[in-house]
Amino acid sequence: STKSKWYLKAIQSKAFCSFKQYRFREALALFKEQEKLMGPSAPLCENIGHVLSSLGQYEEAEKYFVTATKLLPQGLQHAKNAGGLYLGLGLLRDRLGRTREALPVLYQSLDMYENACHATGTFVESSLVAKAHMSVGHAHEHLGEYVDAEKHMRSAVGVFERTVGGESPLLAGALGSLGKVQAAQGKVGEAVKNLAHALDLEVAKDAFHTRTVWELLEEIKNQHDKSFKNRPDFTQDELRATYSRYGPTVTKALQRVQALGLEAKEADTVAVLRKTCGEILMLGGEDEAAIEQFQAAIELFKTFTETDCTSLITSSETMVKIGLNRIAARAKAKKPAKNKREPARGSEVPRFTDVTPGEGA
Repeated sequence: STKSKWYLKAIQSKAFCSFKQYRFREALALFKEQEKLMGPSAPLCENIGHVLSSLGQYEEAEKYFVTATKLLPQGLQHAKNAGGLYLGLGLLRDRLGRTREALPVLYQSLDMYENACHATGTFVESSLVAKAHMSVGHAHEHLGEYVDAEKHMRSAVGVFERTVGGESPLLAGALGSLGKVQAAQGKVGEAVKNLAHALDLEVAKDAFHTRTVWELLEEIKNQHDKSFKNRPDFTQDELRATYSRYGPTVTKALQRVQALGLEAKEADTVAVLRKTCGEILMLGGEDEAAIEQFQAAIELFKTFTETDCTSLITSSETMVKIGLNRIAARAKAKKPAKNKREPARGSEVPRFTDVTPGEGA
């Protein structure tokens, strides 16, 4: 019988499976059948809202989320579920560009998650509180309110460290976001520290995400670039020391790309990642390794027919020439000078601007 509780459970289970397999239209049809048979409820309306949101039907999704808020049961024991519902509604409105309207809803979600930590009578901290802090923080970030954004992201980092540990992918994402918000405020030192920590975690995690790693490397490089350009008296030794510390992480990232076969799957992102890695390696004095990455990037750029990569190819070829000249100069400097008392010249490290091409990835 279609009214049997087992039939309803079967529909619900199949709908959840379809949703997790990204078969959203199938999941929507099943949830709608469940709604027709048993009527609306807060959990069901929330589920339908999430599916519609995944399908890009945001206005319809919002209607279901709002309906779900009206059907929510009262009581502290329901605070956790309520927090998830309000979080979904707030994120949806933010996605629709109604961030100012979304913000109080996200704050409601945060309050509910924090209340849920006391539901048993004993405080039990939850990573869901950190998730809500991050959502509030991103909303403030979208509004250009970086001080408030940083405040909530710092709170999220602390909760994640206490609840899921220091090596969690959740912590990696929070640190990266915190670093970017600090960079937007000109807090270069703090930004680089958090971005570098996020980079180490991202490179090590099982679900390696090429674009995230590339974006972190680019942001780190940009922050150091700003710092050095504000200090015309910096030395080449300082420059090398600053970038050489990223060498092991860059190498590990490139090894992950190779091991996972990502060049065939994400050629465009891998190409710009290799170029950025080459720049960082060269700034750190590892010319041979840098040249290898630039040459690999050039070969990938040449395969792209729908995008004009001329500037990327040209800047990468320039970097290869700089690297080869530096290697040749060092080799020449090692040879004993015949009948000359002065040391061989030309072994100097290029200026910072020489190894930072104008055209970025």
